[in-house]
Amino acid sequence: MKERLILSFTFLLAISTVAFAQEDAYKGENLYQLKCGRCHFAYAPEKYSPEEWKIIVNEMGPLSGLNEDSEKIILGYLTEKAAMKERAALPTSPVLAGYVYTEFFSYENKVDTFDVHYLNVNIAGRLHQRVSYKAEFEFEHGGGEAEPPFIEQAYVDVWLLRNMGVRIGAILTPFNRFDEFHGPLENFLVSRPQMSREIGVSAWKEVGVNLHGNLFLHNDFYLNYDAYVINGLGSGSRLRNSRQYRDNNDAKSFGFRLGGVIADRVEAGVSYYRGAWDDDGDFDLTMYGFHLMGKIGEFSLFAEYSNASSKNPAPIEKGKADGFFIQASYLIDGKFRPTIRYGTLDYLDQGSLLGRALTDYDTRVIAIGLNYYLTRVIVFKVEYDFVQEGPRKTDISNNVFSLQAAFRF
Repeated sequence: MKERLILSFTFLLAISTVAFAQEDAYKGENLYQLKCGRCHFAYAPEKYSPEEWKIIVNEMGPLSGLNEDSEKIILGYLTEKAAMKERAALPTSPVLAGYVYTEFFSYENKVDTFDVHYLNVNIAGRLHQRVSYKAEFEFEHGGGEAEPPFIEQAYVDVWLLRNMGVRIGAILTPFNRFDEFHGPLENFLVSRPQMSREIGVSAWKEVGVNLHGNLFLHNDFYLNYDAYVINGLGSGSRLRNSRQYRDNNDAKSFGFRLGGVIADRVEAGVSYYRGAWDDDGDFDLTMYGFHLMGKIGEFSLFAEYSNASSKNPAPIEKGKADGFFIQASYLIDGKFRPTIRYGTLDYLDQGSLLGRALTDYDTRVIAIGLNYYLTRVIVFKVEYDFVQEGPRKTDISNNVFSLQAAFRF
């Protein structure tokens, strides 16, 4: 009788241990999908080694709103399922990743063209428990003499606290959120919103310093923040052509972005930027924006608004620009994603004595697309854009049909 009781107790203990282990794994997997799948497909745990996952979670954790407990649960799940590679000591070996995409565009008023739009390669790693780095290199439009390779990002993060860091180097400027979703797997359409291209000047690369992190106010609510000082936009022919690495004046630009995330489902935020654009530092460019993101089940919503005001030498009036987009999509069976986006851009700058030419946009675009995901890192896209000129412009037929094939490695 005693032996039976011992055997029964041992059996129940083993069953309970297995059940608890399964429950922890289930909790870890679901938390990983919730936190990391809010903005993009969550990568397969086998893609990286345990040490590489630590680098990635360290890099993306603050933006995902991971507190100490949720970070441990997710890392526990990922490292248990991760690829079995030899653990590396600090400094770690770089984690290699990137993406490639090729496109075809058919215009009603231009020459049809194929384009190897991007080959992007990035590396990331840790130099110290409190110091991580990332470098991203890009070949655009096939490279060559006209389009030499360039640095998209190259920075170090010095972590003052677990969820607060100082980012130093070449960064994507934290203005609204589309810049962080311009990759082929994160952008659900082939095209980018005109507002984001011309006012948010996607992809806006700058050199400077950015204090970033998050702050938990409740289990279901946290804030993401960025406060930065950078070289700023210069005296290009328009805002998009004003991107620069080296500054053209001594007046540094500054800005911030503040966002709130509710229950890992809804994010809303505000952005601000101010800095002189001319060589003498006399004329300021001021921009502000708002963004909204939501994900409920397989339904995703994304919306942004941007406004810019640029001082010009007298007697030329200020340059003014504003626009918005709203985008909705739904993932069907993990394979198909229909997406629709409506966007506007109203941008008029009469130019200046310092090199800026007349800039005049007044457009409305309805973009309809369908994605097919062969896997979570291979996508084929088709899109049709209905383009309509606003009342200030002559109406012309300039609709666009586009295709894209892309993969991430």
